[in-house]
Amino acid sequence: MSTATSSCRICELLFILLWLSASGQAGYPRASNPNTELVNQILGYVDESVAACNDYYKYACGKWSEKHENASFLEITGLIDQKVNENLIVLMDELQQRPLEPDSVEDKVLTFYQTCRQASASTRSSRRYLELVPPNEQIPWPQLNRRSDHWGSIKFHWMETLARLRRYGLTNVIFKLEVMPDLKNSSKYAVSIDRPYFELKDQRIRGTLLTMLTLRMLGINSKKAWTLARKVKLFESAVRELVEMEYEEKSELYEELSLQQLELLTGGQWRKYLEIVLGRNVPADYVLQVENSARLNALVHLVDGWNREVVASYIMLRFVSYVHKETMDSDEPIECVQDVRRNMELATNLLYEQRFIGSDKLRQHKADVLDLFELLRKQFLKKLDANNLRLSASELEMLRAKMLNMSINVGNMPNTADRASFVKRFYADLHLAEDRNYALNHLRLLEFRTRRWFEQLDGALNASNFFFISDVQTGMSSTPYYLLRQNIIIVPYGILQEPIFYHDAHDVFKVSLLGFMLSHELMHGFVSGGLIFDFRGNYNERGTRIILESEYSSGISCLNRNETDYLDEREADIAGIRLAYDVYFDPGSKFNLTQPSFTNLSLKQLFFLNLAQFFCGNAAPNDFEEHDADELRLKQMLINFSAFAEAHGCREDRDNMHPAQKCRLW
Repeated sequence: MSTATSSCRICELLFILLWLSASGQAGYPRASNPNTELVNQILGYVDESVAACNDYYKYACGKWSEKHENASFLEITGLIDQKVNENLIVLMDELQQRPLEPDSVEDKVLTFYQTCRQASASTRSSRRYLELVPPNEQIPWPQLNRRSDHWGSIKFHWMETLARLRRYGLTNVIFKLEVMPDLKNSSKYAVSIDRPYFELKDQRIRGTLLTMLTLRMLGINSKKAWTLARKVKLFESAVRELVEMEYEEKSELYEELSLQQLELLTGGQWRKYLEIVLGRNVPADYVLQVENSARLNALVHLVDGWNREVVASYIMLRFVSYVHKETMDSDEPIECVQDVRRNMELATNLLYEQRFIGSDKLRQHKADVLDLFELLRKQFLKKLDANNLRLSASELEMLRAKMLNMSINVGNMPNTADRASFVKRFYADLHLAEDRNYALNHLRLLEFRTRRWFEQLDGALNASNFFFISDVQTGMSSTPYYLLRQNIIIVPYGILQEPIFYHDAHDVFKVSLLGFMLSHELMHGFVSGGLIFDFRGNYNERGTRIILESEYSSGISCLNRNETDYLDEREADIAGIRLAYDVYFDPGSKFNLTQPSFTNLSLKQLFFLNLAQFFCGNAAPNDFEEHDADELRLKQMLINFSAFAEAHGCREDRDNMHPAQKCRLW
């Protein structure tokens, strides 16, 4: 480790220690009351040389980068995750110091953590993954073939290979197969097949030069690696051109087809594919949800016509890219606990709850979150009663039912009395090797998670035992999120700690930050992409009609004046801030609006300043995925909310920061 890296790590640990000291954790007494702490912290980020009315992001967040210059996290949610990860390192150290029951949840978690920490570099290599997962039982990958003159291409069948790799989670290669809630009945899951997508970086192989270098690392000579790299890029381009070309409209329609029908339509061996994925016999009349069937037919014939070594090499490169994306690729403690979080989320959540929260604190956390959520729910129901969008009685009925049936899951844990037994049963058939072979244990975890996801095909959802089997990025994040088809907001344990949430703090802090985060997620059920589903998560035509209503469509056009690729997120931001603000400041609010003694800022100014903390950070604009940059998000929220201008005495006119016309939906 370099001196610079060591210094950075020391700075981070000191910063966490200061937080623990200030918050009264780790045995330290609290330095002052939480309200004073929060105000001092927030004001420490303020750049008073910038006028709040001119550029609120630079005003509220101007000194954030200076305060966190040497930190590895980029924003407040990253700070929260850093604290969770530091706690988990403590937990791993404790587990290593005590005898563990063999095959217990703790034993399995520690085994993978130790594998990450102690595995040799050779067990992390692409070659090791490919040796463990060949294209089939008869041949290796072309690049691992010991006989350079003969690979055995006649034994390669691309759909069989993709099925074997799908067992480890790889999808969106040549076609996309997922297990999703049934479109007509979200309490059941169904197999969905669609054409591949290439919009994101990880949905395609890298450039020719980087592809060539990957092949060189697998032992291929330079000349052959360069030739093969060009060929696999040409193959991917052919696939992409085919799936993105214009087809007749009817080919885009969603269809329910049996395996037998799909095979007749496309020529692909779909039944054999699915039997390999599921590990059992599947009847020919098994029904799938299929989109773009005409493109699937064209894809099958396209791939069948290509050189088999090129197709195998393309699939291999996509698999190598996938497995490395699914790991932190480091043996440092902080990265290894992240590896544990992302691969064993349910187990990590249980152990975190037991060690760092406890039953009494958990009950209090749940009560706090549910109380806040109920206030947001009631406020949104009031908005429906006001009916600013002039919706029909039938449309309002659908929205009320959706809001009344929306629920919260704190910790992404099953709502059962004995969670420890539930988690133990969940991991009962996971067996990790003790020999510190990273690729082997990582593959076992990928296969385990994929198997558990596919098992949802076998039965209806049980609401009381529901938890979400998340992707790896979500699994190691503490940010709340909304599940559209389940109509549930997941609130990870990590977010319920300082500086996001202080149980003893003034209510204005709770509503403006955690309250906004919850209201943003709540509103995802009522944005353009969410309205088409009812409270059961089933498609409902009334939602489509709402989107087409003149008042709603006018509001959307207004919101998109400054065009965005993430319109649903903008809708949730702008409706979310209004909802949280109204919960606190509307007439009839349950909150005490008396000016507090711990600050000279008005409650309204404090509300906006604390809310801005969610958006402060060091991230570059291109660091954001599926959202606009934080600075733009905050600006769009505030320019469309008159209450902000009123709180700061800003003049509303036709300029960029405070236009006279405000966009709103609800």
